[in-house]
Amino acid sequence: MAWRLFLSLALGAACAAGVGCAGEYGDGHSEAAVISSRSTWRITGDLQSVVSAIDQNPGTAAVSAAPDGRGTITIDLGKPCLFNMVVIEHGSNEMGFARRVAVLTSLDGEIFTQRYVGVGTRRVTILYMGTPVLARYVRLRAIVAGEQPWSVAEVYLQ
Repeated sequence: MAWRLFLSLALGAACAAGVGCAGEYGDGHSEAAVISSRSTWRITGDLQSVVSAIDQNPGTAAVSAAPDGRGTITIDLGKPCLFNMVVIEHGSNEMGFARRVAVLTSLDGEIFTQRYVGVGTRRVTILYMGTPVLARYVRLRAIVAGEQPWSVAEVYLQ
């Protein structure tokens, strides 16, 4: 699929820009630099079947339950991790994207800082923040709904 090629190129560009390969930043020796294993992630939110957004199965999806098509998910990465890109795969409902998505982060799960607001796109939404962010909690919020309910099949961090 063309979007998978684009994603590979985008991740490669991030690697070349110093974000590092395999989820590492800089020299790769900092414990906080490595993005934690997806098997340790925990997720909450107001989407139906919210765990589907991190189950490593793009055939399942968390879907907005709100009548206005908006929603929020929060991922606990289990430890502080450094990243600068969030990728949202929308699964079989390629039109299940929000028109605008906010990325908020936190180290303690209590105080969140909005780091980025980007435009949602069909099939895959790529939110490239530029500057790496250290966070344990990542909150994604559909702030402007699309034409269909927000569908989140998988979330990836780089």
